Amino acid sequence: MKEFDHYRDGYSQQINQAIAFSGQTQDFYTAVKARCLLDIFSRLRPSKSVSEAASGDAGPALEVLDVGCGQGLIHPYLHPSKSNLKLTGIDVAGTVIDEAKAANPHVHYDVYDGERLPYGGDTFDAAFAIAVMHHVPPANWASFLAEMSRVVRPGGLVAIVEHNPINPLTQWIVRSCPFDENAVLLRSGRLARLFRATGLVELERRFIIFTPFDSAFFRQLDAGLSWLPLGAQYCMAARVPT
Repeated sequence: MKEFDHYRDGYSQQINQAIAFSGQTQDFYTAVKARCLLDIFSRLRPSKSVSEAASGDAGPALEVLDVGCGQGLIHPYLHPSKSNLKLTGIDVAGTVIDEAKAANPHVHYDVYDGERLPYGGDTFDAAFAIAVMHHVPPANWASFLAEMSRVVRPGGLVAIVEHNPINPLTQWIVRSCPFDENAVLLRSGRLARLFRATGLVELERRFIIFTPFDSAFFRQLDAGLSWLPLGAQYCMAARVPT
């Protein structure tokens, strides 16, 4: 995954070129994933909604780790003013972490070797990874999830957002991106089995990004279709057992 150091200058540009046919930029899709994660993480504080959290009446912040955070492009959407999250981001690519630090002073960032996260067990309330696992060699998928689970407290959440290989447009976009040259997409069923093998419980999956339209109507439509395995991406979350 350190190859992202080589693509850092043109990363967003290359993604925007690959998805230009949709009429939206990367920001639109990043915001969709942020809303999905905020909804999932809000369940860790069931007595408070995300809007209440933003008002400052949510008690202690949730400590959340973003594994493979890259330049932290999603972090402005998870800013404390919009959530009750205390974010830590970590990546193997040191140069993009430098950019993330400059862009997001409210986030703590670390660099690691891609194998052992430099945190003790039960450190975070939740951990997530967005479009990272398809860059991890399949032989290491189980250990990647196990390491994320290790640093999450019992009852906390592990969430993965991944490309949906059943969607033909997703396949085309991945083939169009040079930094996805060695990507191995994993279906949601495969990921669900990996979650269960890791010992995670109360698994939830939802498919996202059915349309490239940003309005209340289409947001509701996408939410209503979240069970249908045809969205461009999917989000899977499960709890670390207590």
